[in-house]
Amino acid sequence: MFIRRAFFYWQFPAAVILPAWILVGWGVFAATGWQILGLIVGVMMLTVGMLAVAGVTSARKDVRAEKAVSWLDVLLLTVLHALVIVVGFFTDYTALLGTLAVVALIALFWVGIVELIVETRKRVRATLAAFEAQAARAQMPRTPSGSGAGAPGSVRAPRVDGEYIVIETSDRGASPRA
Repeated sequence: MFIRRAFFYWQFPAAVILPAWILVGWGVFAATGWQILGLIVGVMMLTVGMLAVAGVTSARKDVRAEKAVSWLDVLLLTVLHALVIVVGFFTDYTALLGTLAVVALIALFWVGIVELIVETRKRVRATLAAFEAQAARAQMPRTPSGSGAGAPGSVRAPRVDGEYIVIETSDRGASPRA
């Protein structure tokens, strides 16, 4: 639970810190000025993507209630963060690792969307089932207390004996109509 909770709190700071590391790392590890200039656009897109993933993850009610992401989120976030950190070292494999980081970010986003939809669907179904159960209880007739047909206030199935004639009477002191 500690690890899942740590990733929950780390998501939003990571969206700023890790892209900044790429800029610093490329400057330290001898990237050219033009590469860094082009990298600025990529880093901004990475920041927006990581913030979007953090937002989708935080949109799930279970994540907000527990203040902890799922284990699948932990796995994918670990892969993404490791790839972003390695990209910051500016090696010969940076292009490949950068592409893998983009793929990991897209996978994390869509996994978050699917988890959000599945969780929302469960909550909506549970709510509808509760409404249906409440409506069914409200429509069932209650036995009068003391009638001997079960516990007072218990619900029983309606009797079907054929047709009924209902005569409504009123003893409220109303005068007969003229």
